[in-house]
Amino acid sequence: MKALPFESILKAEERVRSYIIETPLLQSFKLQKILGWDAPVFLKVETLQFTGSFKVRGAANKILSLVEQGKKPAHVVASSAGNHAQAVAFIAEQLNIPATIVMPEGAPLVKVKSTEEYGANVVLHGAIYDQAYERAQELLGTIQDSVFIHPYEDAEIIAGQGTLGIEVMRQLSQFNVDPSSCDYIVPIGGGGQFGGFGSAVKSQHPKARFFGVVADAAPSMAHSFQNKKLTLSDSRARTLAEGLSVKKPTQTMFELVSCLAQEVGVVTDENISQAIFLLMEKLKLVVEGAGAAGVAAVLCHKIQASKDRPLVFSLCGGNIDLPKISNIIERGLHLEKRWLRLQLRIEDRPGELSRVTHVLGQSRASVLEVIHDRLSLEAAPGETLLNIHLEARGEEHAQQIVLALKEAGYHVKVVD
Repeated sequence: MKALPFESILKAEERVRSYIIETPLLQSFKLQKILGWDAPVFLKVETLQFTGSFKVRGAANKILSLVEQGKKPAHVVASSAGNHAQAVAFIAEQLNIPATIVMPEGAPLVKVKSTEEYGANVVLHGAIYDQAYERAQELLGTIQDSVFIHPYEDAEIIAGQGTLGIEVMRQLSQFNVDPSSCDYIVPIGGGGQFGGFGSAVKSQHPKARFFGVVADAAPSMAHSFQNKKLTLSDSRARTLAEGLSVKKPTQTMFELVSCLAQEVGVVTDENISQAIFLLMEKLKLVVEGAGAAGVAAVLCHKIQASKDRPLVFSLCGGNIDLPKISNIIERGLHLEKRWLRLQLRIEDRPGELSRVTHVLGQSRASVLEVIHDRLSLEAAPGETLLNIHLEARGEEHAQQIVLALKEAGYHVKVVD
C-alpha cells in the first residue's frame, strides 16, 4: 500500500470537522531542555480529543463515509484494545447506530467502562487484540446487516487519522516552523495513525522525516522494517502500551509504514513508564502508555532523530487507569531516589526510635511509614528490625540521609 492521496485526507477533514476537536500543538521548552535538543520540541496533545485519543478521527471518517454513500449500517462491530472501541462507540451513539465491540479481557477498565457509557455492547474475549479480532469476526456473521469497522487497515480509517497531519502542518506555520524541517515521532500499533499522519505531511513536505515506535511486547513491525519484509516476532500479552499490542502486522500496513518511515524503534515498558512519569510531573500531562511511547523512544535513545531538527511528538492517547498511574508514580519516585526504603537494626529499648527520628529530622527527611519487626531473624536477640519509608529530595539527599544514620552508629540497608 502506498501513501494515501492528500485529497482523500482533505476530504476526511471536511467530513469529520464537527465530530472532532482540533487539539493543541504545544511547544515545550522544558521537554526540549530535558532531551538536550537544539531545535524546538512540539507536542500534539490528542489526549484532549473526544474519547481521549486520535482514534475518533478515523472512526468518524469511516462511518460518515458509509452514511454519505447511502449505506448507513444497521449495526457496527469492532475489535479494539480500547481506544478504537471508544471511538466507534462514540460516533455510533452520535448517529444512533447500535454497536458491539470486542475487547481483550485485560483491557484497561477505564476504556471498557467508557465504551459502555457510549452505549456499546462490550464483549470481553481473549488475552490479546488478535483474539478479540477473531471473536469480532465470528459475531459479525450473527448480527444482521452489521458492518465491521477495522481499527487500522481501511483507507477511510487511515485518511481520518491523516487529519492529524493537516492540523499539525497548519499549527507549525503559526510557530514559523517549516514542516519539512521536522522529525515526527509517531507510535505504531496497527499503523493507521502512522500511515495517515505520514501520508498527509510527506505528500506536501517530502523532506519531513517520520520515526515509528513500537512496544517490545509487539515488535513485529520494527523487525519487519529492519528485515525489509513482513516478519512475525515473538510477543507477549502484557504491556503498559496496550494500544500498541498488535502481534501480527499485515502486509498492507507494513508496506505503508515502510514507504513513510525513516526508522522504527522499540521501547520497553520501563522506558514507557519513565516517559509517563516525566510527562505527568514536568509537563502536567496525563498520557497512556501508547501515547508516551514516542517520548520514551527519544528520552531513552531508541531512535536516531537529529537534535538540530524540530521534534513533533504525537501524544496519541490519555486513557490510563488510575491504579496504573499510582504504580508508575511510586516506581518513578523510587527510581529517582525521592522515595527511599531503609532497614535498620536497633536496640529494642525505650527511646531508640526517638533517637532514629531525631537523626532523620536533622537530615530533613520526611518519614512516610515506620514498621517494627521484632520477629525478624535478621535482628539479633535484644534487637528489632526497623523498616522505614522516607521521602527525600533526590539521590544526593538520599545518600546524605543514609550517611547520617551510619555516622550515628546504625547498620543501614537500602531496600530496592
